[in-house]
Amino acid sequence: MSIVDIEMLFAFALFSIGIYGVTSGRDFLKLFFSLEMMLNAVILILAISGSKFGISDAIPLAYMIIVFATLEAAVGVLIFAAANRMSGKVSPDDIGKERV
Repeated sequence: MSIVDIEMLFAFALFSIGIYGVTSGRDFLKLFFSLEMMLNAVILILAISGSKFGISDAIPLAYMIIVFATLEAAVGVLIFAAANRMSGKVSPDDIGKERV
């Protein structure tokens, strides 16, 4: 088993953990971090595939995705903070309900 195969297995494991977190998540932070894990796994697969096949065009695309992921992380944290400030809850199911 080569190092590329091990890296691909790690990326698929990371993506699988992210899918599990998204499907079982009930609060914003768990969903948010699970989506970030899935996005990072896709970036890792893109970089591994590009290096394996000698395609250097994948590297700028991976950098662009990393920049968008950073912006998405900042927006996600701001949405979480605003929802927590407005409702005092972190569960998406409880956001529309009034405080008692």
